[in-house]
Amino acid sequence: MSHRLLVVVTLVALTTLIAFSTPVHGQPDPGYWRLDDINAQLAQWATDYPDLVHLEVLGQSGLGEDIPLVCISDQADLREVEAGIFMHGAQHANECNGTTGVMTAMEKLLTGYGVDPAITQRVDNLELWFAPVINVDGHRFVFSGAPHWQDWRKTMRDNDENGEVDFPDDGVDLNRNWDWNWAQCTEWHPSSQKYKGPYPFSEPEARALRDFVLRERPLLVCDLHSPVTISYNSYIFYPWMSSEGAPDMEVAQDVASQWANATRSLNGQQYHNIQCYDTLPKEQCWVYGETGTITYLMEIEDECWFTGTDVDSIGHRVARGAMELLDRTLDGPGITGTVTDALSGQPLMAEVIITEMNSSNVGPRLCDAATGQYHRFTEPGSYTLRVSFRDYESQILTVNVADDWNKQDVMLQPLLTGVPEDGRFRLRVPNPARGGQAVQLRLGDDESSAGVGLYDLRGRLVARLGEGLAPGMDHRLPLPSSLADGLYLVRVRSGDRTHTRRVTYLH
Repeated sequence: MSHRLLVVVTLVALTTLIAFSTPVHGQPDPGYWRLDDINAQLAQWATDYPDLVHLEVLGQSGLGEDIPLVCISDQADLREVEAGIFMHGAQHANECNGTTGVMTAMEKLLTGYGVDPAITQRVDNLELWFAPVINVDGHRFVFSGAPHWQDWRKTMRDNDENGEVDFPDDGVDLNRNWDWNWAQCTEWHPSSQKYKGPYPFSEPEARALRDFVLRERPLLVCDLHSPVTISYNSYIFYPWMSSEGAPDMEVAQDVASQWANATRSLNGQQYHNIQCYDTLPKEQCWVYGETGTITYLMEIEDECWFTGTDVDSIGHRVARGAMELLDRTLDGPGITGTVTDALSGQPLMAEVIITEMNSSNVGPRLCDAATGQYHRFTEPGSYTLRVSFRDYESQILTVNVADDWNKQDVMLQPLLTGVPEDGRFRLRVPNPARGGQAVQLRLGDDESSAGVGLYDLRGRLVARLGEGLAPGMDHRLPLPSSLADGLYLVRVRSGDRTHTRRVTYLH
């Protein structure tokens, strides 16, 4: 084979690859972030700001590449009881202005920490999550210089399985791949730029987004786009335009308005806000509908691709608005707190309902599983809070919200349900136990009165928790407030029967 023929064959082969070094058909402006540069910058920030930056992987792409995820907070490696915001870009491969905005926002937070009091307060009191690029496979293709890079929107799924990259027949629109009104969406044909995929959550990128939201339960999700397929540009969409309405509509619009007013387009105009529709299988619809997390979609400027100084300018304008959104999250107003087991102090993934802002077509609104925390934006006013979890007594509270966050920690009492121990009574003992917690005992109607004592491992009585406890009733028996750490025995005597439970006491 001649050298010239070898070169021709090589170039033809390269056009079918996702990433290669020679820009055959041009590339986006150098001001846009390439994926390798993003990963290098994130690693550098993690080195430069080890206490503020925690790197994770959101998941893997269809081609097996990591999707980068960053947490910025004052103790980024720890799970704190703080409101979380998740902001991500490039769900669509050719909409990279969101990536620029995300990267710029992260840079502002890190370089301003300890220098700018406002930035320091944001980082100290919020848990900020960022994913600069969701569609990493499509992003690589866009920056490869391959044909149609400017218009490639979808993933790199090989729909016809011919081993080649075909435009527009390959790929799935990630923001049509969610299990929401799936059957009603008519984007069935793979050649559509909005092809929804073979089935809901067929794309690992969409599954990774879904699983992260379910894991973290953030207060807000912000999805940054560019208006390549719609006429609305420089807009922030809030949930929902629906036949049943959105229970958070007023406060979601208020937050969107404040965010939009602080964001500027290239011509210096404020962004707009508008209500989103709920009819398509999109991230914004599924996340709000299934979890109650207020989810926004931002359409940046009036096209996908810019050049020169406009690229960075757009990033700074988007980041400026993001800082206002963080401040609104800090300020509230709303209701926040944690829900825990009253006996063990362990967090509960309880459902928290604000009666005045509730709808059966949204939610359930659940606490974070790891911390038991919840956050709900509200307007100022009086609200009824109902907190419930299976096998626990529900609590109903009246909460008055002024112009900031009203903190309402809730401890739920376990219900004494299930199979009676020893066939006659039910006993719950917190383990490990601390002073102020309590043992709970349920005596059947046909039992004798009972006594409960706390003993050390040598059988010596340490404290009488209850005597003459009546049958047919629930009894709550506080543990001693001052007790040495160690192992103890809780012993119940009822008639001629005795039941003993071991418990570890900790301060």
